[in-house]
Amino acid sequence: MGRKGRSVRNNKNVYTEPDEVVNAPHSFVIHKGLPGGSTLELTKDFRKVMEPFTASSLKERKKNTIKDFVAVAGVLHVSHLSIFSRTELGMYLKITRLPRGPTLTFKIHNFTLARDVVSSLRKQMVVEEAFKHSPLVILNSFSGEGLQMKMIASMFQNMFPIIH
Repeated sequence: MGRKGRSVRNNKNVYTEPDEVVNAPHSFVIHKGLPGGSTLELTKDFRKVMEPFTASSLKERKKNTIKDFVAVAGVLHVSHLSIFSRTELGMYLKITRLPRGPTLTFKIHNFTLARDVVSSLRKQMVVEEAFKHSPLVILNSFSGEGLQMKMIASMFQNMFPIIH
């Protein structure tokens, strides 16, 4: 353990988060690559799904690199980085466990944005209370042979907090 400096010792307004919040897996969701398409909207939709343990209003700039996000991840208790990227060949999703990996890469063949789902409903209503709790991931019939399937299942399980 390191020694605490005078300014830290004298600071009476130190805000400490509960252990449940600190130990929960946190995430950054960013986009990279070619502009255009629906990459930005898909990124915002995925951030909404990952709430409450994600940086919902993360401001990213073109000059930011992935190394910048990895550098601040430890301080903010971020354990996963999801990157949507667009190239000439298609759209991809990379999910990385921080700080050392592994990294999973998925090619996105097709998707539907949240606004398209809401517009197709007869009664167009979004319940904002649903996003105040972390999503429930059920991997009941998510099985297969090989190390890859076990790693994918493990990565998806570890992206979300455990239910108590």
